[in-house]
Amino acid sequence: MNDATPECLGPRHLQLFGTIVQWFARYELLMQDVMATVAGADAAAVMLLTRRLDFAGKRRALLDLLRHRPVPLDQFDRIRGFLVIPDNLAPLRDDIAHSAWKPGATATGVQPNWILRIPPSVKPSRGDRAEAGEYVEDDQDRVEYTLDDLGRIVESLVDNYALFLAYLREVDLVRT
Repeated sequence: MNDATPECLGPRHLQLFGTIVQWFARYELLMQDVMATVAGADAAAVMLLTRRLDFAGKRRALLDLLRHRPVPLDQFDRIRGFLVIPDNLAPLRDDIAHSAWKPGATATGVQPNWILRIPPSVKPSRGDRAEAGEYVEDDQDRVEYTLDDLGRIVESLVDNYALFLAYLREVDLVRT
């Protein structure tokens, strides 16, 4: 490791981080392709119009366009459903892209550096258990990822993408 690579991030962490970011890029390109198909536009034009949008912005633009066009409601629901997995993982992608990472509590765990800088006065609310002074982490507030966790995340992105693409081809909503 060199000085620019924190010791907690081994080559496997970095590979998995890069893979996650690349799968998000694939999802974004696929959403742009669907937008171009539905709008009857050139894919390059859609890419130019949406290039400054993040994943959430492209997702919103796609869903808004699908609601505007005569796309059957069942197709809209299926597409929205396929985008749930990457949408739920977008905070992790954002942390990968915008945070330094530090060792976590487990041997192969890492967490974003900002997690370690939460003011001690900030306590997340988790209902009855939180009132008893016990911190309960929910899935959206997850802050530590092991190599196995990151591997499962990559698998879920890959598998979901394959199903999503197959569905889009089946209903003729992509040109690729």
